[in-house]
Amino acid sequence: MRRHDALIPLTHDHHHALAQVRRLRVAAKAPGDERRAGAKHFLEFFSSDTIAHFREEEEVVLPLVVDAPEIKETLQRVMMQHLEIHARVRKLQSEYEAGAPAAETLLAIAAALERHVRFEEKVVFPLIEMILGRSGLADITLPPRHRAAI
Repeated sequence: MRRHDALIPLTHDHHHALAQVRRLRVAAKAPGDERRAGAKHFLEFFSSDTIAHFREEEEVVLPLVVDAPEIKETLQRVMMQHLEIHARVRKLQSEYEAGAPAAETLLAIAAALERHVRFEEKVVFPLIEMILGRSGLADITLPPRHRAAI
């Protein structure tokens, strides 16, 4: 099924996030300087793109369905995943500042981010589309922002 137009910008963000997952996995296998450069690239992406993406979901989209009983547990899982990713990125930031991002940290972020994107695309967004219907989805207005390019 085609994603509703209101959610397409978030789906595009997910595509960019999956590209970052691939880059993190490559960086994890790389020697020190290349791993550090890969970590820096991801930290910049997270800061400039992912934080805004999470906020759009948390402040614009998810509140529209928070009262629907059939999505309560799903929303809890989404929020926990956001927190987990933030925590892992904070750890990476500390390791980067210390000069040596660990391969395990890069791989943990890659796994958490991929798991989260797949969950939102396969479970969360279809539920939101079902709960809100076409008219409710038409009410979603995401703020304009620069979307990352791959």
